[in-house]
Amino acid sequence: MNNPHSPHRSFSSQLQPDTGGAFLAEAFGLPLQAHLPLGNKLEGVRFAVKDVFDIAGTRTGAGNPVWLSGNPAANKHAAAVERLLSDGARFVGKTLTDELTYSLAGINAHYGVPRNPASPDRLPGGSSSGSVAAVAAGLADIALGTDCGGSVRLPASYCGVWGMRPTHGRLSGHGCLTLAHSFDTVGWFADTLEHLEQTFCALAHAETTSMPATFLTLNDSGINGLLDPAVFDAFSKLKNEQSDFLAVDSELELASWAAAFRILQASEAWMEHGLWVTQHADELGVDIRQRFNIAAGVTATQVRTAQEVRIAAIRELNRILDSQHKVIVLPTVPTPAPLLTADSATVDDVRMRSQHLLCIAGLAGLPQLSMPWIQVNGAPVGLSIIGGRGCDEIVLHAAHKLQARITN
Repeated sequence: MNNPHSPHRSFSSQLQPDTGGAFLAEAFGLPLQAHLPLGNKLEGVRFAVKDVFDIAGTRTGAGNPVWLSGNPAANKHAAAVERLLSDGARFVGKTLTDELTYSLAGINAHYGVPRNPASPDRLPGGSSSGSVAAVAAGLADIALGTDCGGSVRLPASYCGVWGMRPTHGRLSGHGCLTLAHSFDTVGWFADTLEHLEQTFCALAHAETTSMPATFLTLNDSGINGLLDPAVFDAFSKLKNEQSDFLAVDSELELASWAAAFRILQASEAWMEHGLWVTQHADELGVDIRQRFNIAAGVTATQVRTAQEVRIAAIRELNRILDSQHKVIVLPTVPTPAPLLTADSATVDDVRMRSQHLLCIAGLAGLPQLSMPWIQVNGAPVGLSIIGGRGCDEIVLHAAHKLQARITN
């Protein structure tokens, strides 16, 4: 059998033509129906689905051809898919994902790299690469993704669209592939804030709120030191312009937080997929296989130490977000997307720096929204709002206020 990640074995023919590599051909344009229609709040809204959510009558591929071939067709829709259909949304198709969702780059060794419509010479970000590309290209109004370590927030920033990771556990993940159970959330992208909010209400069976938010920024040398100069300058300007932003002194131990996140994520990923990976290691892209090789060696002692760091991080964030009204504003990631021509060392450096910011909400299971913000060298960088646990509606309402200020 040929190696499916060999340059002589490409599965790009399984992609839907004329979609920039965002969509898979299987299930594209399938006229899906809700099993239990509930309303029409999303009537006419087009939605795409990351290929880790079950679609009745189709196979879930998780970005790997062997995984796809070994999976039977699903007998029902994933809960999130059913919720969108039941509110009247129209299915467009399944989107490409990085393998088993274990990447932030947007590179798939078997299927290629979806085009970043906002900056075609740069990576789209992952692992929800096809979903973000679909929304950025106008091929879908909203798109389901998943977010474990930033797989919605980072691509949203890279492609200049709206993206949200909700409070961990707020939405049902039934019928969706799990990478790391204590971090994974259903997430989504949208072309507008209104669509982002409507999607949350449909998925969470929730209503919007007009509860006011108090905007916080963190005086933290660790955060400032991560940011590219242009991003740092733009964020400093924003803070100076907003007189009601409250500055909070902090010294978040982001290096140890990010390291703890990687240990815990790796341990959970190996528990979830170690057997399959052991049997099919040669069928994985090199970078994904290397990540799982590291995961296989994580010890119980490392997990215990990392969990202690996680507990300390949760306590510190609870101290800062000590009222449901408070939200933190910060750049989603430190830098624009890497160029397509960037070497692996550059891509890894950007990934590691990004994890320092992304692990803040990830470790504590907090809701985080990324919104379009600035351009750096012609490429988007997003601005984020992080709220307290369970305060997703306040984060969304705060985004309306912040969007108006940025626009003005």
